[in-house]
Amino acid sequence: MRIIFVRSNPVNPDSRVEKEVNSLVKAGYTVEILAWDRSSKYRINESYVKLESGDVKISRFGIPASYGGGIRKNLWSLIQFQMSLFSWLVKNKNRYDVIHACDFDTAFITKKVAKQLKKKFVYDIFDYYVDAFGVPNKLKKYIVYQDHTIINTADAVIICTDKRREQIKGTSPKRLAVIHNTPANQEAGFQKLDLNPNKTKLVYVGVLGNGRFIKEIVEIVKRNPQYEFHIGGFGEYEEYLQAVAKEYSNIYFYGKLPYHNTLELENSCDIMTAIYDPNVPNHYYAAPNKFYEGLMLGKPLIMAKNTGMDDVIAKHRLGEVIEYNMKSLETAIEKLIKRKCEWNIISNELRNLYKEKYSWDEMEIRLINLYKDL
Repeated sequence: MRIIFVRSNPVNPDSRVEKEVNSLVKAGYTVEILAWDRSSKYRINESYVKLESGDVKISRFGIPASYGGGIRKNLWSLIQFQMSLFSWLVKNKNRYDVIHACDFDTAFITKKVAKQLKKKFVYDIFDYYVDAFGVPNKLKKYIVYQDHTIINTADAVIICTDKRREQIKGTSPKRLAVIHNTPANQEAGFQKLDLNPNKTKLVYVGVLGNGRFIKEIVEIVKRNPQYEFHIGGFGEYEEYLQAVAKEYSNIYFYGKLPYHNTLELENSCDIMTAIYDPNVPNHYYAAPNKFYEGLMLGKPLIMAKNTGMDDVIAKHRLGEVIEYNMKSLETAIEKLIKRKCEWNIISNELRNLYKEKYSWDEMEIRLINLYKDL
């Protein structure tokens, strides 16, 4: 069975896409990726993504657009991307049997192609579109209707937490799998970075934009020389973080990192943050990478109240759950430092929880079984 994954980012990196593709290749499937590079303009670029199970061909469309700009800012770019997808999938119809579409912004057009060409269709919902992105109110009802139609007619649907069943309430998927966005256990391959053992090291690697308390953490660390902030990723705050890292010796900016290096950096720090704005509806249902990474690495987590998985942290006292403001964040950091003598206990409990409920070994089995059912 030949599978084409479709994603509206460059997959450079994209941990969930890479994990799923790697698992399918390991199971004997032939997989290719179609992706959207928003950083430069070109027709198509073919290369390979290097994965543990082998190199996977990726075709990227270079269509300039802004990250986090929503439909309003990116409408024409989004239309161009849809047209490019349609053209490639029709032209290369003999290269694949299944379309695996990630999120509504790839599923809308690819579901039509799958129906027209009689291909199997898997809809992987990383984020429920109208709750996660800047969709104008006039379009919301239309997109929800189209989204639910795709969910009801897809050969299989994947969501990333059990809580997300509420988000797709009113739909009736033919097959539904919950595949948590948990990292593959790679602890044996990590090296400890040579960081200052006398400082409390906070770490965040991911999208660098508004609503993740990045600038708030920077301000706290600026006035607390006993803390360090280690930050990596890409997005609108890159230039700001480069400048602030040059000015302050306890703030380190690494830029975009390969996923293994991300985990290595997180494993070398003390406290992880997964703070998202609870006023964004999708964040209530979110399954943050940082939550699962914290579990696997055994690192205490700081999360905002009423965002995805905060109840797990609060229930097991595996970190701190804060109100969405800077004072609450500063207090949480102080509380966690006071609990430093418990960090080893917290670490063991986090790792055990990962192994019992969220391990990628279990998620991989769910993914392969879903494809066997097709």
